Amino acid sequence: MQTDFKLYKVDMKYIRNLHTIDDKVLSVSPQTGRVNRVFIEIVIVCESHKYCTPFPSPKEKHKNMKNSMDFPRVKMVSGK
Repeated sequence: MQTDFKLYKVDMKYIRNLHTIDDKVLSVSPQTGRVNRVFIEIVIVCESHKYCTPFPSPKEKHKNMKNSMDFPRVKMVSGK
């Protein structure tokens, strides 16, 4: 089983286009004050299917949660 994964930053124009088709896609509209919202996705490959999974924003409660099977911690590395 492969354990490596890549992160992708999604283009805002693409997000806006998706939002016009499906209102479940979060808005990035300047009118809603969310123009700087960053979308980071994890692409999961299962057999021949690719799934795009949103990477959630950190919350205050996450600071005290321990690394586990259902809550893996991701460490940020400085630089590129």
